[in-house]
Amino acid sequence: MFYFISDTHFFHRNILKLCPLKRREGFEELILFNLGRVLREGDTLFVLGDFLWREVEGFKERWRSLPGRKVLICGNHDWPLGEKLSDYFDEIYDFSLALEIKGKRLLLCHFPSKDLRTYRYCELQARITREFRSTGASLLIHGHVHFNPYGVFCGCHLNRVKCVNVNVEFTNYLPVSQEELPL
Repeated sequence: MFYFISDTHFFHRNILKLCPLKRREGFEELILFNLGRVLREGDTLFVLGDFLWREVEGFKERWRSLPGRKVLICGNHDWPLGEKLSDYFDEIYDFSLALEIKGKRLLLCHFPSKDLRTYRYCELQARITREFRSTGASLLIHGHVHFNPYGVFCGCHLNRVKCVNVNVEFTNYLPVSQEELPL
């Protein structure tokens, strides 16, 4: 089974202030607990960016002990960590990955096709929109856009890009399975 999750932001203290409606102390433990309950040997977990803010003693071992393969599609907070992330993942992709499930092509990326809340990373949003079209994808699975008090989540629909945001703030801190996707 394939699972998808994004924006875990492990050990990012400031995320508590940035997303006060959803992030609480201990969110890291909740994510790890939920992953441990759901994942089985033979599963693949795709982490769609913003995985880890800083390394903490013992975390790497806990993460690696979770069952299944772990694949990272890098987000803006992952790039500064560079090679350190290879200790956590079986595969790492710098920006995106096309994947086929049930005969449907999906595009995985940290970034949405359009983020209505900020003008940062516009060139990356344009890039993912082009990749969505050129790969013949029918669904973009992304993160990056957090739960916020303004109710603005993403604007992918404005680019005619069907999407699912798998940021943990929208998924009750659970990974989304391939069976839950609107294929």
